[in-house]
Amino acid sequence: MVWLYDQVRSLTRYRPVVLTQAARNRKAFPFDPVYAMEDLPRWRQTLYRAVRKARGTYAGYAPILKQERADIIHAHFGQEGYRCLEARRDARVPMVTTFYGVDVSALPGQKTWRRRFERLFAEGERFLAEGTHMAERLAALGCPPAKVRIQRLGVDLSRIPFSPSEPQGREQPVVLMYAAFREKKGHVYGLRAFRQILDAHPRLRMRIVGDGPLRTEIEREIRRLDLEDRVVLLGMKPHGESLQELKKATLLLSPSVTASDGDTEGGAPVALIEAMATGVPVVSSHHADIPEVVIDGQCGILAEERDVDRLAEGLDALLKSPELHARIGRAGRAHVEANHNLQVQGRRLEEIYDRTIGG
Repeated sequence: MVWLYDQVRSLTRYRPVVLTQAARNRKAFPFDPVYAMEDLPRWRQTLYRAVRKARGTYAGYAPILKQERADIIHAHFGQEGYRCLEARRDARVPMVTTFYGVDVSALPGQKTWRRRFERLFAEGERFLAEGTHMAERLAALGCPPAKVRIQRLGVDLSRIPFSPSEPQGREQPVVLMYAAFREKKGHVYGLRAFRQILDAHPRLRMRIVGDGPLRTEIEREIRRLDLEDRVVLLGMKPHGESLQELKKATLLLSPSVTASDGDTEGGAPVALIEAMATGVPVVSSHHADIPEVVIDGQCGILAEERDVDRLAEGLDALLKSPELHARIGRAGRAHVEANHNLQVQGRRLEEIYDRTIGG
């Protein structure tokens, strides 16, 4: 959730206060103040859980909002927006809700959440989407289009210098996959595409940052494709170490798909933006808002979902042509500077707060 932490710390004119049910990795993400419900006395936690079970909304937030003299609530994820509705009403402040993925894809498949989102769309003042695809999905779910704004995610370019590397200059070119082990990330299709091009690129290796519920399936696919000596599973890594892996990579492969339960990226993986900022060309898929981040043929190469042959063609083309690799790497950095600069996006987010409060 580095991308979410970055949004909070990008604010300059607003003083952010974090309310959460539980706080994890506090040393890695220092911030103050953070109000975590898990820090409350046990009896109060029990009471608040009972209220949430009965109503579906959070208890205990409104007094904190009043104490901190909050001007606006920003709920991250649609389900959190719904759960903050009572606090919004009791504290008498407007609310912005950002949708990210599972909240527009998988959750609406449940009657309970369709009903809850109807209420959220009626009572909430503003709804943010990462791109056009997400905005259209919100409208299809019943959100009034006039309430929707596009707010792109930003990355901290001061921490991600432009450092491209040529595939021919590497003793062992590296394809990196950098994502949680979930169906929508499409790891198995990436592995199959990688396998297809090994005869043409015998020195090529793959490194995978991530972990999750599909680890066993991914390990089984690596064995089936006889890739044990070509693929390294690195597990989960702190964000700084993941950025170092990006700097060492020749390409980033991110073959996102729509999962069997309907789950999607919603917007686009932040790993794509980070890779482009570094100058690492991206091979990804026509999925969710990825085409607005990775402009096909200009700052990356896209395939249709699950199109292993096209993924392989994209990898092969970038590995064979230093000129294409360099051109797409430069274009990717320029695109991120123009559209995903964290400081610029922070100012735009504050302008949305201004208009929401004023409106």
